Amino acid sequence: MSGEIHILILEDLVTDAELIERELRKANISFVSRRVDTKEGFVDALKDFKPQLVLSDYSLPQFSGPEALRLLKQTEMPVPFILVTGSLTEEVAVECMKNGAHDYILKTSLKRLPSAVLNALEKTNTLQEKLRTEAALHRSEEQYRLIAENTSDLICIIDTQAQYVYVSPSYKELLDYSPDDLLSKSCYHFIHPDDHQEALGCLEALPGRKPERQELRLRHKDGSWRLFETMGNWIYDSEGRAQQGILVSRDLTERKNAESALRNSGEQLRQAQKLEAVGQLAGGVAHDFNNLLTVITGYSDLMLHRLSKDDVNRSKVEEIRRAANRASSLTRQLLAFSRKQVLQPKVFDLNGLVADISKMLERLIGEDIELVAILGETAQINADAGQIEQVLMNLAVNARDAMPKGGKLTIETSRVDIDERCAKTQIGVQPGSYVLLAVTDTGMGMEAETLKHIFEPFFTTKEQGKGTGLGLSTVYGIVKQSGGNIWLYSEPNEGTVFKIYLPRVNLDVGVSTVAKVPSIRGGMETVLIVEDDAQIQQLVLEVLAEKGYNVLVSSNGLEALQLLSSLSAPLDLILTDVVMPQMSGRELAERAASIKPDTKVLFMSGYTNDAIVRHGVLDSGTWFIQKPFAADALAARVREVLDANKLLEKGPAAHCKSHSSDYCYGPGSDEQTKTLTDLPTKQIA
Repeated sequence: MSGEIHILILEDLVTDAELIERELRKANISFVSRRVDTKEGFVDALKDFKPQLVLSDYSLPQFSGPEALRLLKQTEMPVPFILVTGSLTEEVAVECMKNGAHDYILKTSLKRLPSAVLNALEKTNTLQEKLRTEAALHRSEEQYRLIAENTSDLICIIDTQAQYVYVSPSYKELLDYSPDDLLSKSCYHFIHPDDHQEALGCLEALPGRKPERQELRLRHKDGSWRLFETMGNWIYDSEGRAQQGILVSRDLTERKNAESALRNSGEQLRQAQKLEAVGQLAGGVAHDFNNLLTVITGYSDLMLHRLSKDDVNRSKVEEIRRAANRASSLTRQLLAFSRKQVLQPKVFDLNGLVADISKMLERLIGEDIELVAILGETAQINADAGQIEQVLMNLAVNARDAMPKGGKLTIETSRVDIDERCAKTQIGVQPGSYVLLAVTDTGMGMEAETLKHIFEPFFTTKEQGKGTGLGLSTVYGIVKQSGGNIWLYSEPNEGTVFKIYLPRVNLDVGVSTVAKVPSIRGGMETVLIVEDDAQIQQLVLEVLAEKGYNVLVSSNGLEALQLLSSLSAPLDLILTDVVMPQMSGRELAERAASIKPDTKVLFMSGYTNDAIVRHGVLDSGTWFIQKPFAADALAARVREVLDANKLLEKGPAAHCKSHSSDYCYGPGSDEQTKTLTDLPTKQIA
């Protein structure tokens, strides 16, 4: 024991106090003592003397040892208390020990006093050290608890079986799970199956292993997946055995979505700039080449006028003239692509032009290809009719070549509106009213790499000598020079659809008034979205969630079926894409019927609706909405499908009259004015 010990002696006899001090000095215990014999003296000494040990007689004339012990305990001072008395029964001694006395010594046997003092002091010091350690640990735990409960990151502790032991409150905010609901559950249950291998980098408990950062998809309570950057570390015992793992995960979903949107926007801009640069080059080349062709054709004509019909050189000059004509045709296409040709626009009804050219197109595409024309409402545009005919001819020829074994070519017209929200997501698109000209084939389709170059001049997938590569570049130039936009949707073996949006001319007489748009009723039903395009999936999720629906999401049919099998609550509607990897929307609907027979299905697709219904992907009478669709159109369509039984009870006529959704088809519905709000990511230019 280092330093002098402050010992307070409660004793009325001076000689007894001196005997106590002598025994302690004999044991070489360094101390400073104070003797008191009254209650007041004892209380004052506790305050002034601040003893580290109290040695007390049991009975004093005006005070007692037990009362002194009680007063000492009230102060909560960590001071050991030892009774030193002349006589004490065993029962009284035990009672004092129960009340907090460390020991008792008889005055007739003071030799045990030094060891009792040292033992009491050591126990007290050990206890105080333990209390200080526990207090420090408590402060540390409280600090970490405050950090865990106030951070936006996910923090959890798992055992060696990867089961949750602790879950931070942020799980509720980010994934909608109550922490208590996750305890004792395996964290693998909430990690995307495709990410389980990566998760081992965070969860594998190997001594000395450096913590790894992994990007893992974690399942939201609504069934969607969110992306997190996760790092894990393990706590080991002295023998190197893992005890608990700590995982910290940061939400990357919004950042990744923003980066993806930025990349898409940048890709659109680069594509537009590329086509613009190529167009300027093509226009310059065509202009200079036309000057040369003027000389060639001019002198060829002069020579033909001067040569007789039987001149041996006449056939050679005629061949030169024909070659010049073919070259002139190529330069006209280059000028069309570069938007430098001279147009003669006039206002006309696109429906009439499609009807007039259909007979010629039937002869052009051949008997093994069925041509279907579906004309919507009157569609007035201001364009060069001859150039629009050229667009249809070029698209029809391309469709014919894509269907060597026959198929179906569908031409549709309709009215659409591009809203400001959609216009902001696409390069060069302005909000307004448009006429849609859609050309859909059931041919071999195109891969993503081909789509990147499809409108470039001289790019062709045909074998050498079978095409110039200027057909679609001409289409692109004519559409752009006419103030329109073109969108292409295609996948291998799934056909191709070209959608051309040309500004609509309003010929209505009188002052136009803006009609009030009725509010579209939402609901609380449960809807499962099945869509492999992340941006479209997110858009649909936001639209329906805003209307109050309980929304679940899946990225493909297999994932959707797994979700359906684990879903105990009723599911009111499946909103599924038609063309998806692994499983089509139709197959999903058929297999889902055996799991949730009462669940309705609403299909959506980037192909034109009548075309997709007619060539067998969907049966007629199936609920359907076409991409791209307006947010209000989607909400109205979902509401209509959910309420379908109520409408059908009133009969087909009542259903048709109540049909108010845009750009969609279903049992008993009429075609309505179509509204465009979001162009898919495969938009070109």
